[in-house]
Amino acid sequence: MINTMRKNGFTLMELLVVIAIISILTIVTVAQFNTAKKKANDVARKGDLNAVSKAIQMYFTDYGVFPPVNKINWGDAFTDVSGYVYMKVLPVENFTDIPYCYKISLDGKKYALYANLENTTDKECTVGAYSCGGRPNAYCYGITSPNTNLSEMNDVLP
Repeated sequence: MINTMRKNGFTLMELLVVIAIISILTIVTVAQFNTAKKKANDVARKGDLNAVSKAIQMYFTDYGVFPPVNKINWGDAFTDVSGYVYMKVLPVENFTDIPYCYKISLDGKKYALYANLENTTDKECTVGAYSCGGRPNAYCYGITSPNTNLSEMNDVLP
């Protein structure tokens, strides 16, 4: 007697191959998503520091010195003594445990702003290169006033 019945469906081996392919694609996708998320967070950090830098430079235009460190309260408004608002709300670091940091030179004529980037392969990130706010070598990215550089400001305490 000839078996004329057809078997419909997949063999166990075919199912295992499909599951393996789907698993590999999932792992690759999740890894790429995490990298993209870190890069997006870092773009936000750089934008935050750029905005604060512009507000600090406006303060310098009005007073001839950069604001003292105690005037930069992350998460609060940045105003002068008369109440003029330079920035409604100074940004706050939301993604890592290391907050943004600001420091000025002793003469008040130079400043630096620091952040720690998540994507340590970023070309602008020098891992553990900068110290600020009592955190030695905690920052890898920074911007400065036009008349200085990060290396020079790294030597300024705190």
